[in-house]
Amino acid sequence: MTAPVTAPASTPVTAPSAVDPSRYLLLPADADEGFPQAFRLALGAGLYTVALTVTVVDEERLAGGRPLALPEPGAFMVATVTRETPGPAVVVLRRKLVPGVPLEGGELALLPVVLTVDPRNLGAAGSYGSEVRVGVASRWAS
Repeated sequence: MTAPVTAPASTPVTAPSAVDPSRYLLLPADADEGFPQAFRLALGAGLYTVALTVTVVDEERLAGGRPLALPEPGAFMVATVTRETPGPAVVVLRRKLVPGVPLEGGELALLPVVLTVDPRNLGAAGSYGSEVRVGVASRWAS
């Protein structure tokens, strides 16, 4: 894993009207690195590991090389966030991601914005036009 990172505060996140996008930073996910992927994130007083996985249960979704606009029938992305510090490691969130639907787990909130994955990025790195943008925010001071 790489060193902890935080997204720059100037990274914009577009959100549904009921959600204040100014409180979210963009997760440092790199879709060109492929899926599954995991990275460390320092946010507030916490250090987290964020894992993003894509599951395709309907292999016909992979035929033709069409990018997957997740979620779609037979294909979805899951985020698993584990708090490493402070305290013992604990999973604070493990959920399917849906663009525009905010998620809360423990002291964190996630806001998926764009989840487009080219089938060639499943299990492999490469620049194929995949795009994953997910906002992250603290729900309270940690």
